[in-house]
Amino acid sequence: MISAFGFLSILLALGNPAFSKLSPKEYDQHSKDQSNVLRYLGGTGPFVEATGYGIPTDVPFECSIDQAHLFMRHGERYPTKGTGKSLEELLTRLQNATVDAHIGPLAFVDDYDFFVHNTSWYEHETYTGAYAGSANAFKLGSLLRLRYNHLVNTSTITPVFTAGQERVYNTAKAFGQGFFFGGQAGEYKMVVLPETATQGANSLTNTEACVNFDGLYSDSILENVTLSYKEIEAARLNKLSPGLNITADDVYTMAGYCGFELDVAGTSKFCDALSMESLIGFGYDKDLSYYYSNGPGYNMSYVSGGVYANATATLLKQGPESAGTLFFSFSHDNDLLRYVTALGLYDHEEELSLDEIEFRRSFKSSEIVPMGGRLITERLSCYNTTSQKNDVYVRLILNDQIVPVPDCISGPSYSCPLEEFVDLIEGSVIDYPAACNLNSSYPQALTFYWDWKTNDYPTLPDST
Repeated sequence: MISAFGFLSILLALGNPAFSKLSPKEYDQHSKDQSNVLRYLGGTGPFVEATGYGIPTDVPFECSIDQAHLFMRHGERYPTKGTGKSLEELLTRLQNATVDAHIGPLAFVDDYDFFVHNTSWYEHETYTGAYAGSANAFKLGSLLRLRYNHLVNTSTITPVFTAGQERVYNTAKAFGQGFFFGGQAGEYKMVVLPETATQGANSLTNTEACVNFDGLYSDSILENVTLSYKEIEAARLNKLSPGLNITADDVYTMAGYCGFELDVAGTSKFCDALSMESLIGFGYDKDLSYYYSNGPGYNMSYVSGGVYANATATLLKQGPESAGTLFFSFSHDNDLLRYVTALGLYDHEEELSLDEIEFRRSFKSSEIVPMGGRLITERLSCYNTTSQKNDVYVRLILNDQIVPVPDCISGPSYSCPLEEFVDLIEGSVIDYPAACNLNSSYPQALTFYWDWKTNDYPTLPDST
């Protein structure tokens, strides 16, 4: 039996740096990744990579990528005018509170500057700080150029499709600058789809023309949410920083402040002031909002997103020789979410609970539609040693992680055979014009991927 002194000696030896060098740990057993604040900001904060399933994004053995599609949300941005006003009002109220001295987690507010220094910047893509949207889009373009360089035909013009709002356009433009090195590594053309109802189905924001899409659908559902994290956090902050009279609504606003200030400045003391428990609650609150407004919790999400899913499936089926090799599309968080929803990636889950946090869910808006969120669809051509021919597969990369297509994982690295993928999409697509009661004078189908050369699409954003 080991004596108490002997046991202590063993513990001291294990903690000795010299001993540690003899048995280094290749993998850290104290991973703090799940405590990363970015995972709980629900689409308001900077890009964060999805958790994923551990499937490598490397090209599978004896495969090559012969077509790639990027569908991306605009990059990190300033808050909207309405949200920005509420954030500034909160800070002003805290600073004007009648207290002898600010103490506790919110002691910093006394001389804290509001992060939006010019109201004309509201809603625009950020260009400052560690998480600047323009810089991140440029960097992504450079990284994807390395991955898809073999798909670029420098003797032709590659289109970059973008929704009409200026922040989306600027993200697409910055991406193009990174991917094509400002036009020195191939020519590209900005193809703008105005965010108007008259675009009909031929749009990157097709709910504008969808009469039956109810933007207030989730309101009656979300009014039944009974999560208690805001009240609990308000009580904590009021005890530690007395005199500020923090309300439950203030907690929600602070979490939003945290996200948007990170987008602009790269750091935020409001993030540090909030407990991790409250941030987890905020993340779930945002999940509920997305889920029931533009996700699986609203049937019209499948109608809208199915337009993009079907168009991509058609391009994949046509292949690189007929359709082309590269397709870059830029829009908003809700458009990306509806697209992902239409692919059925979250159909296997029960509806999200309004009463308590579903910790086992895979639907997490921070990992689906963060600022700069993106879905990449790759067409793989893989050599079949049995038939001695190439077979074709499809795989999805959501926010830098492979996401298997449900019930279709028989291909290399759990990819989906092209024919099965096309069948899944075509079997689930809903008639957009009929479901939306689309005006018969508006475009009835998405055509811009095919007619961008011959149709006179704008090349500048809506605001110019």
